[in-house]
Amino acid sequence: MTAIGEFLEENGEKVFLVVYFAVMVIVAGPLFVSLGEAWQASDIVRPAILALNPLLGVTLEQFSALMFGLYLGLLILVTLDPKKRVQGILLCLGTVSALVALLSIGLFIPNIDFGANIVWVLGGFVGGGLVGGGPKLLEVRTASALEFRRSATLLFYLISMIVVGGLIEYHVNFPQILQVSAETVRIVPPSPNVSVEWAGVGVNTLMAAVFVVTLRRFVTYDAEENFFVLGPQGSGKSLFLVGKYLAALDDAVGREADTPLNPSSDLMELVGSLDAASKDTGWKLDATGQTDVEDLNFNFVDGRVFPKNIELSSLDYAGEYLERLPNALMSPDDEIDNSTLRLLAQRVRDANTLILIIDVERYHNNEPLEIEPYFDILDVASNKDVLLVATKCDILAEEFRDKQALEAHQYFDEFQDFVSETLIENNQTVRTLVQDTSGSDIYPVYYQTTTDENGERVPMRDRNGNVMTVGFDELLEKMG
Repeated sequence: MTAIGEFLEENGEKVFLVVYFAVMVIVAGPLFVSLGEAWQASDIVRPAILALNPLLGVTLEQFSALMFGLYLGLLILVTLDPKKRVQGILLCLGTVSALVALLSIGLFIPNIDFGANIVWVLGGFVGGGLVGGGPKLLEVRTASALEFRRSATLLFYLISMIVVGGLIEYHVNFPQILQVSAETVRIVPPSPNVSVEWAGVGVNTLMAAVFVVTLRRFVTYDAEENFFVLGPQGSGKSLFLVGKYLAALDDAVGREADTPLNPSSDLMELVGSLDAASKDTGWKLDATGQTDVEDLNFNFVDGRVFPKNIELSSLDYAGEYLERLPNALMSPDDEIDNSTLRLLAQRVRDANTLILIIDVERYHNNEPLEIEPYFDILDVASNKDVLLVATKCDILAEEFRDKQALEAHQYFDEFQDFVSETLIENNQTVRTLVQDTSGSDIYPVYYQTTTDENGERVPMRDRNGNVMTVGFDELLEKMG
C-alpha cells in the first residue's frame, strides 16, 4: 500500500471534513451570487411566485419568510441527527456563506422584514419540523435509531431544485409566459424565441455539480457494502462472525447515540454459546451441520465524523458446500436442486465483497487448506471486492512472540506483515490467491487462547468471563 493510500485510510474522515468545508463555504458563495442574478432576471420562477399575491394574497416577502422557516426547520433536524451533526453544521456554514453572497447583491435579507413576518417564519419552521420527522424527538427510542432521513432527503431536494433551477434560469433566456400586476395574472402567448448565455456556463455547471454531489453524500445513511463469508469446513466461520459482532459491540460503547445492532437470533445463539463456555468446556460451538443454514447478521455504525450504517450479513453453512458452489454460480436457480446451495449462490451473487477464510490451524498442522474452490468462485463471480482473512492466528501469534519478542496485539501492523509473509512464502496456494486478488492484504484475526489439561486450545477470558479477541477491531474498520 502506498504512503498516500495509508494516509487516506487512516485520516479519510479528516480529509473529507476539509473537502466538505471547502465546498460548503467556498463554493456556496460564488454559486449563490449567480443564482441571485438568475432570480433577478428570471423568466419563469420569479413571475410564478409573484403570481401568488394576486391569486392567493401571499406576497413575495411572506413566501420568502415561509420558505426560509421551512428550510431552517429541516436544517435544525439534520443538525440534531447524531449521524448528520457534522454535515448539519457544515450546511449551516454554507447557508451563512450563501446569505452573505445574496446580501452582497442586495437580495433576500435586505428585502424581508422578519419582525413583521415572524408568523410566516415560525409557520414554515413548524411545518419543516413536522414533515421532516420532528415528532421523533418525543418518542422513547428502543429498537430503532434516532435518524431524520426524511428531513435530510427533503433538504437535499429543496436545495438541489434551487441550484439546478437557478442555473438553468441564469443561462437560458425563456420567453415570457406570465404577466403579473398588483391585482391580476395574465398568460402571455408564448414566443418560440429561446436563447442561451454561454459565458461562464462551464464554471457554474462545475460549481453546481460539486455542490449537489457533495450534498448528496450528506444525506446518505447506509453504506453500499454487502459482505459474504466463504470458508472450508471447520475453518472458523462461526467464530469469525461472532468475533466481528463482539468488535462492533465494543465499538458501539461510548457513542452518544447509535443504531441498535439488531443481531439475528442465530447469531445470538452462537454468542450465547460462546459466552456460556468455560475453560473446562472449551468453545462449546459445534460445526454447522450439512443440512443446517444459520442466518447471521447485525448492524453497526462506521465512522465518528461522518457515520454510516453498515449491515453485515452472512450465512453460516456447512463447509462441504464450498466445492459445489462454483457450479451452482454458473447455473440458473431453477436448475439447482439443493435449497441451501441455491441460497448460497444467490447470496454470493448479491454480495459486493467476499471474505475468504484461510485456516491457519490447517497450515500449522500441514493439512490441505482446501481453498482451491476460491479460484473458480472468483472466476465466476467477477467484479467482487475481496478480503482475505486468516483465522486462528493465535498459533502464529506465539511464533511471532518467539521470533521477534513482540506481542501481536500490541504490534498488530507488524504482526499482520508477519502473517502475510509467513503464509505467502510457505504456501503456494495462498501466494497464488494473493496474486489473483491483486496483491490483497491478509488480515489476521484470533481469539486469545491457552491450553487446557488435555492439550486443547481454549479461549482465555478476562475477569468478567468475556473472551478476548485480536484483529477484529482493525478488520471492522477496514470493512467500513
